[in-house]
Amino acid sequence: MKRSSKRHYFLLLFAAILVILPLLLLFLWSVSAKWMYPAVFPQVFAGSVYQQMLNEPNFWPAVLNSLLIAFAVTIVTIIIALPAARYFAFQKKLSHRLVEIMIYLPLILPAIAIITSSQVLFLQLRLTGTFVGIILIHTYLCLPYAMQILLESYRNLGEGYSLTAQTLGADSWSIFWQITWPLLRPGITTSAMLVFIVSGSQYLPTFFIGGGKIVTLPLLLLPYANNGRFGLASSYSLVFLGCTMLGVFILKLMIGGIQRGTKH
Repeated sequence: MKRSSKRHYFLLLFAAILVILPLLLLFLWSVSAKWMYPAVFPQVFAGSVYQQMLNEPNFWPAVLNSLLIAFAVTIVTIIIALPAARYFAFQKKLSHRLVEIMIYLPLILPAIAIITSSQVLFLQLRLTGTFVGIILIHTYLCLPYAMQILLESYRNLGEGYSLTAQTLGADSWSIFWQITWPLLRPGITTSAMLVFIVSGSQYLPTFFIGGGKIVTLPLLLLPYANNGRFGLASSYSLVFLGCTMLGVFILKLMIGGIQRGTKH
C-alpha cells in the first residue's frame, strides 16, 4: 500500500511538473526584456510586452471573437451531435467500425484540402469573411470529437431507460430532458469542453474562411511565434490559456454544474 501510494505521489508530481514548467517558461518569456544565451533566467525583466499587447488594436476584438466563435461552435456542434450519436449508437445496419470511420473521416482527410475546397464553396455562398462561415467550418472539424464521446456515452447508457419510460407513457421530449440529459450530462459536458478547446485553437480555418476580416487569438499569436518574437507570443499564449479556462469553466457550470463533496 505504501509503495503504491509513493508511486502515485511521484506520478502526480511528475505530471504537475510537466504542466507547470511550460507555463513558467511562458511567463518568464512574457516578462523578459532581455534573455540571451547562456543565461538560465532573463537578465532584464519588464512589463512592456503586456503593454504592447494591450495596445494592439485587434487584441480585445480577438478575445471577444475567439470566445464568441468557440461558444457558438460548441452549441451548434452539440445540437447536431446529440441526435446523430443516438442514431449511430442504436442502429443495426452499419458495423461499429464503419461508423467510427465515418465519424473520423473529417480528421483523416488533409485539413488544408478540406479548408481550401470549402473556401471555394463559401465564396459562392458569400460566407467568406463572416462569423457564420467560420462557425460552420469549425463545426465540421469539431463534430468528430463530440460524436465519438457522445457515441460511447449513448452505448453505455443503452436504450433500457428510454424504452421503460416510453412504455409508461412518457413522450420523447420528457424522456430526453428528464432521463437522457441527466444521465448523459458527464459525456455532454466533456464533449462540449473539448469542442470549445478545439474550436478556440483553430488557425487555418479561421484564416482562410475569415478572409482576414475576423481576427481571433490564434491569428495574432502564431505570426509572433513564427517571427521569433517569443515575448509577445508567450503573453498571447497566456491570454489564450486564460480564455480557454474561462470558457471551459462556464460550460462546466452551465451543463454539468459545480459539484462539491462526494455523494454516497
